[in-house]
Amino acid sequence: MSEKIQKVANIVIRNERPTEVTSDDLHGWVIWQFPRQLSGGLSGAVHPPLAGHTWYPAIIGYLDKRIQIHGHTDLEFDSPEEAANWLVTLT
Repeated sequence: MSEKIQKVANIVIRNERPTEVTSDDLHGWVIWQFPRQLSGGLSGAVHPPLAGHTWYPAIIGYLDKRIQIHGHTDLEFDSPEEAANWLVTLT
């Protein structure tokens, strides 16, 4: 069975698991990181260049510039802080 996906701006977001991208892939997106260590990176959030769109929780790999977008949740986040804090509740 194929995995469900959605395209947001220039990124394909997986609906069943986190999406792995590089920071270069997110050209035009806002990348917000919170100084809290989480799963080999920092808790954070990303926002596509679309007005009124939800923030996606993300783990920001500051050393390898890899970003894990958690777009597979049905929750919507109005701020990067809300999205980053949601990630912390998973651990």
